[in-house]
Amino acid sequence: MSLDIELHGRRTAWLTARVCQEMGMTGREMLDTALAAATHDVGKLDLSQELLCKPASLTDEERTAIRRHCLLGARRLIAASCEDTPDSTTLSVAVALSHHEWWDGRGYPFGLSGRSIPRGARIVAVADVFDALTNARPYKPAWPIAHAIEHIACSSGTQFEPEIADAMVAIARTLPADWITRAEDWTHGAQSLWADGGHRQRSLRVPGGGGPGPRSDNGGPCKVAANAAL
Repeated sequence: MSLDIELHGRRTAWLTARVCQEMGMTGREMLDTALAAATHDVGKLDLSQELLCKPASLTDEERTAIRRHCLLGARRLIAASCEDTPDSTTLSVAVALSHHEWWDGRGYPFGLSGRSIPRGARIVAVADVFDALTNARPYKPAWPIAHAIEHIACSSGTQFEPEIADAMVAIARTLPADWITRAEDWTHGAQSLWADGGHRQRSLRVPGGGGPGPRSDNGGPCKVAANAAL
């Protein structure tokens, strides 16, 4: 089974936009955060499909290798960025680098906690895990939305900022049946939102193309869920 980083990014971006709306964010901040979500896993392009799609448990060495995708993704985005203009990829870099930090400080790569984690990364972290749980992976089936909601709720205050976890739960309870199809069409929706001709649309493209999708090695109260969401 081959997973698609770009489609996972689109779904995460779509969910992120709705979490931002639920939290009362509007305008450019909401859009910038959602667009940054689209490339949060771009560092996975530098890891092997065999590793990302391994159906069995990861070894310690493999966990260490997978955790490098945050740094690799930030490096890719910095290398692809333009000069520091309104098109800057600063938020995208912060999200790629920090979306596996935990609210309680037990995440990676730096062990940041609380509001020392960039706000965009704290938001994308919840949307990322929800999408990973509710879509099938080689090492797990898709979870029912109700089970994903339960996991997000039980991880509030540990993995996730409580306010953001609450917003994700509220969104998840009202998702339309075809939310995955809608989310995977995120690029079309994003294009219609940018009145300036869409210079930021470039942020929706995954540098280097598609590839295998999300996998996790994080510890936590729900081991299977943690293994689904790196």
